[in-house]
This record gives sequence, structure tokens and C-alpha cells, in this order.
Amino acid sequence: MKNISPILWLGILITLIHGCKKDDFPVPPASTVPNFTYTIDNDGTAPATVTFTNTSIVPSTVGTVKYYWNFGDNASSEEANPSHYYQAGGAYQVRLVAVTSVSLEIKEVVKTIVIKDPNASGTPVYFTDGSLVFNGLLNSQSPIMSQLPVAGLLDSYGTTFDTVHNHLYISDYEAGKIYRCNPDGSNQIEFRTGLDAPNAMSIDYQLGHIYWDTGNGIQRGDINSTDVNQKEDFVTGQANDPDGVSIDAVNRVLYWVNYNGGVWKKNLDGSGETELIAGVEGGSILVVGNRIFFDQYIAAGDIQLKSANLDGSGVAVLATGITRVVYALAYDQTSNKIYWGDRNKGTIMRANLDGSGAEPWFVDANTSPRGLSFGKRF
Repeated sequence: MKNISPILWLGILITLIHGCKKDDFPVPPASTVPNFTYTIDNDGTAPATVTFTNTSIVPSTVGTVKYYWNFGDNASSEEANPSHYYQAGGAYQVRLVAVTSVSLEIKEVVKTIVIKDPNASGTPVYFTDGSLVFNGLLNSQSPIMSQLPVAGLLDSYGTTFDTVHNHLYISDYEAGKIYRCNPDGSNQIEFRTGLDAPNAMSIDYQLGHIYWDTGNGIQRGDINSTDVNQKEDFVTGQANDPDGVSIDAVNRVLYWVNYNGGVWKKNLDGSGETELIAGVEGGSILVVGNRIFFDQYIAAGDIQLKSANLDGSGVAVLATGITRVVYALAYDQTSNKIYWGDRNKGTIMRANLDGSGAEPWFVDANTSPRGLSFGKRF
């Protein structure tokens, strides 16, 4: 150890002495932070009992605290850790208010609890916000989304649903993986690993292939193989970063859009690779009938949804002012509408195929809708 000079020792001593004194301006005591967790019995399906566990932080300096619960169905409680019975399915806004006696704080927290309706039917809807996967139903009722038990996502941008085998696929851009699970999120497996930034996926049911984008091309794998390394290159040398992919099953063509420019197509037999529309910067593409739908970056805060004929002609603008590049684009055959996500607004929009009748379908500011897909209607 190096020798310490007497002057330095004196400085250390003064610091220690002053460090032991009380501050002239003491830091105010920490505030009360209300919070809670919960469990739902009956597999989350109505009728169900929800057991609440109060995890609020209450400093000793604030005095005693009283809790006031509102369960979102006109029922309430003043217990610290109550249970509540929900007879009907729905999304309930549960509010916990903490009131302290000395610091006179009134703090609250609100969480949405989803109780599934056992009689509900419709088309399953799936999307991710990067780390979580959500599921709901498309029917005549207002959409109610609940979180699926999908774990380990780092940064997900895509989902697609295999309606033949009844599987949900989820891409993880950051992890370089594609996961597969059951419609309820169970039996999650790593379907493919070691991939280069996968986003969108599309399934060719005729030959049993699943396609996904990479940083510079398109790859595909055998949907019946669970070998995590099984894959082959289908498109290579795409310097502009493909992001969206979609299959025209009738004409046996794969379409994709590049993040840094260009709408392309290639026949599924490997022939006819062609750029259809130059300069388009987007994240999603979709084939519906004899039209392709895609997003295009025009300016910051103005991403536009467009459509074109399958040969790239007849471009039409369907929606403007979308806040960010779209990574959620899907079509529902029953309603004959196209759906897309506006990430900054936490909104899923929908419209007729010509862009008319545009309206918000799902709004939750806490989400960032990506990877929108529809499952098998029941």
C-alpha cells in the first residue's frame, strides 16, 4: 500500500466527522406505494374467485393505513387482502386506494383483470408487444385481451398461426429464435434457433414450409421438423433488410417488403425474383385476393398503409398518419376487413379493403401492437 500523507489523513478525518452529522435538510420519508398481485381460480374462466395479495409499500413514518378496494363490478372491500367472486366474464378495472393517517397520502393503483367468458366464440386474435403475447377474440363484443403464458421473449415482432396444426408461432428478433406453442400458450418450444433477426413469418400449407425474413434475405423450414437447426436459404443478397413476408397460395408466390426500400416477389419454386415497387420502406406486407397490402414510411409520424395489384401496379393509399413503421398487419375473412397496429398509440385499427370505414378496434396505451395474426374461428 502506498504511504498516505498527513494532510490527506486530515482530510479523511474531517470527511468522516462531517459524514457522521445529521443533514441540516433531512430527506423526506419515502411515500406510500400501493400495489397488489392476484390469482384466479377455475382456469381464469367465469365464474371465478380472484384472491388479491396486497404488496403495498408503507413506510413506518406515514402512520396507519386504510385500504379501499373497488373490484370493477360495483363491489368493494376494506380488507387488506380480500377475495372476490366474479359471476360473469369480462375485463374488470380493479382499483386499490391507500389512505395514510399521518402523512395524509391518498395513493391508488389500477389494474385490469380479465375473466374469460366460457360461452364466448369468435376468431382468436394474437399479437405481441415485444416481451409479452396477448390473445383475445374477434366477435361482436368489445375486444378483451389477456396475456398468454409465453416466456423468455427478448424483442418479438411477429406471430403467425398455423390453422392446420393449431399452433402459434412467435418470432424473437433479438434472440434469433422462433417459438411454437399451443393456442393457449402452453407447450412452448424453441422451433428454430440461431436465426438472423427474424420478424415476419408466413406458412405454405401445400408443401409444409414456414418462411421468415432475415437481415439480408428470406429463409424457410420444414414445418413438420422440430430440428432447431433445420433451415434453408430461399432469398439471399437483399441489402435493404426484408421485414415483412406473405404468401399468395393461389399463384404460388412469396411477397416481401424491405425496411430500407422495395416491394419484391419470388415464385415458391425459386424462379422469378422481381422487384415490383422500388423505394418502399416498410415493415409489413399481406396478400388478400388479387391485392397486396403494405405500409410505407413517408415521414416521421406519417407511415401510410397502401395496396396494389399483384404486379405492383394500381397503388392506392388506404390510411395515413400512422405513427411508426407497421409490424402488425392481418386480414379477417369473416368481416372482410384489414387490421393494422399503430404502436405509439397502443391501437389496433381496422378498415374495409379499400380503406373506408377506418376505426380503432382495440386501444390500450400500455401495449405496442406487433405481430398481429388471426387463429382458427370457433
